[in-house]
Amino acid sequence: MHYTIINLTRFGDLLQTACTISALKKSGNHKISLICLHQFKEVAKFIPYLDHVYDFSGASLLTNLHIGDFSHWVESYQEVKEWVKNYHREFQPDCIINLTPTIKTRLLTKLLSQKKNTIREIGFCVNDYGFIYNTNVWTSYTQAVTQFRGGSPYNLIDEFRSMLGLAPEQYQLNKPNKKACANAKQLLNIFSATLPAVRGFIGFQLGASNAVRQWDIENFARLAERIWEKKNYVAILFGTKQEQALVEKFSQKIAPYTPYYDYCGKSTLEELGAMLCQVRALVSNDTGTLHLATGLHVPVIGIYLATAQVWDTGPYGDKQVCLEPNIDCHPCNFNTSCKNNYRCQKQISADTVFSALCYRLGEDTPDFSTETAARIWEGYFQKDGFINYKPLHQEDNIRSVWMQCQRVFYKNLLNTLQKNTQSSYTELSIKTEALLPAKQEIEKLQAFVLLAREQAVLFSKFPEQKNQEKFLASTQRVKIFLRQSQFFIPLSLLYEQLLQDNAQSMEEIIHFFDILKNELMQFARFLND
Repeated sequence: MHYTIINLTRFGDLLQTACTISALKKSGNHKISLICLHQFKEVAKFIPYLDHVYDFSGASLLTNLHIGDFSHWVESYQEVKEWVKNYHREFQPDCIINLTPTIKTRLLTKLLSQKKNTIREIGFCVNDYGFIYNTNVWTSYTQAVTQFRGGSPYNLIDEFRSMLGLAPEQYQLNKPNKKACANAKQLLNIFSATLPAVRGFIGFQLGASNAVRQWDIENFARLAERIWEKKNYVAILFGTKQEQALVEKFSQKIAPYTPYYDYCGKSTLEELGAMLCQVRALVSNDTGTLHLATGLHVPVIGIYLATAQVWDTGPYGDKQVCLEPNIDCHPCNFNTSCKNNYRCQKQISADTVFSALCYRLGEDTPDFSTETAARIWEGYFQKDGFINYKPLHQEDNIRSVWMQCQRVFYKNLLNTLQKNTQSSYTELSIKTEALLPAKQEIEKLQAFVLLAREQAVLFSKFPEQKNQEKFLASTQRVKIFLRQSQFFIPLSLLYEQLLQDNAQSMEEIIHFFDILKNELMQFARFLND
């Protein structure tokens, strides 16, 4: 079987397809091709088990489309058609898997699959009329939770493989070549030759894909001072040439006696990987560098601010440590303006990150029970292969407790819908007393779902206009309740998508309501036990 995987995203998201590719390769005698953006083609060198890589240059196409001249649109379309033709000349896919939920990649998926009628499509697609559709419920769920930051309890890597029904797989990237690693080691030896008693290096990734996700530079400077004064570790600054301004600001904030090595904008991706292999650990915002280090099995301290949160893009590795600001507004939704003057960037102190770093390296056993400014999480793998994060701090936040409950509910709901499997509600070692508001919402939701189900049955037996109106009103009532819900917004988005997917069959809609009703009943019982 020849599989084509489309991932037209950035550095970090592209790396996070590695587990999916590894699991797919091991599931049979398959050839796997990856389509990625031109500027990130070098990233594919780190991803194991790829048989073919083909890049897509969207920049020139977007330029033509923004000109506004229709002739340029025709020219762009012809370019894409030629690109598709050349791709099929190099690789003949039997199945296209699109992991990027944009309309552009959905349309590209359709173009690629039209070459032969036998080519299958999986993931984020469009139908023959150009309307959006998702090929399974895990795909619909993955799209739904991206619209609401407070309800995304699964790591993106686990969502990808669940979309394809693949077994758990270790996150392992290809190591940089020996020459690059030797050169990186030599650079550090030369730099540290005149420094007294250097024990090693700690990587710092100062920047992020969005400035609002960047930990305060002054805190990075204070952290560099502490790792030198107390542990004789030297900071290495990573980043792109565009982030050199952050290095300059860092140099102004740091004490003159504290050494650091500026490697920002001075490497290829291969060389970056080689340098990461030389550090004892990496302290980073939620970036591609963090995911690269995790896949190379480098100890990581991740700092998650603004829209970034541990649950969906935390490092996919056992014992990796992450920090979030302990404030009610975190994480914020996309495309929202901050009303708190970006308080999260300064909320987590350098001392707290230093303690987390020492804990991750096994050098100290700090007591985080009195920590109030930050949430500190440690990654671990569940028996089912999904990654989860346990609190190292004193955890009493209702959102975090509810996130663990959602992990149980949605996995059961989605697997029942997709595979018709038996639900399993195992015990959680959490206190659910704080979830009384959620329990009350579930009771109301159960009543609305039961009524919608009964109206659907009535309409299927007696398809008269008055019964249709009652059925539509009852489904709308569920939709409104979920949208206004404090706890079930992801279910709102998933509910709308699944009703749309099953709109041609009342039998399928009734089946969906039966499953939803049953899962809500079991979930309510689980929370009350």
